[in-house]
Amino acid sequence: MLRNKPSRKPGQDLRTVPTYTIPEASEFLAIPPRTMFSWYEGDEPILRASATYGNIHLLSYRDIEEAYRVYLLRERFQFSLQFLRKSMRNARTMFRSQHPLQRADAVKECLKDLVYDKPARGKNPRTVTSLGQNPGQQAFKEVVDMFAERIEPGQFIYPWRFASTDRESRPVSLNPNIMSGRLVVEGTRIPVNVLLGSKRAGETVEGIAKDYGLSPEIVEKALIHVDVRQKAA
Repeated sequence: MLRNKPSRKPGQDLRTVPTYTIPEASEFLAIPPRTMFSWYEGDEPILRASATYGNIHLLSYRDIEEAYRVYLLRERFQFSLQFLRKSMRNARTMFRSQHPLQRADAVKECLKDLVYDKPARGKNPRTVTSLGQNPGQQAFKEVVDMFAERIEPGQFIYPWRFASTDRESRPVSLNPNIMSGRLVVEGTRIPVNVLLGSKRAGETVEGIAKDYGLSPEIVEKALIHVDVRQKAA
């Protein structure tokens, strides 16, 4: 764990403080570190880190939101890295932001494309614009309303190793206001790494569940998510 990370400035939104290294973020999201590094490096990275410390990328909670959405776009929606790289380049131009996927309400998947759904504002009507297949081309709003899907709804991050096939399970979560944004068992303040330490010390899932007042099913899923040596039942 990197010491002397940037501290929170007065009035700064906690979600924008760059506090996670890529190895830390990859552990919480259950994404291989090499994969996450590849998203932030190269001449045209898919994602941009909020800060660097020497040559170390530092991610904020909002950055982690983006990274998890890229994971879902790859695993759930089967978009290629080339397509995502092109789409993010176009999205940065349209949003005038280095972090377009932080706007989860605006970027949506629709019929094998990513679109920018810009709501009406004042006299300006709502527009839906292709980001990947036909960059800049307007899409039919009626079609988008029928087929568009948000990448990941919700106020918090619910990472799940098998989210591409299991959309209902939410065994763990990340919330910047809980345990400084560490990965915890959903609905609690219990860090998942504490459960993992008990498991590696030889305790059974049933024993861990009893110790922390959790169900064995939740403990098992939390361990499956965070420990690459665990296998799904």
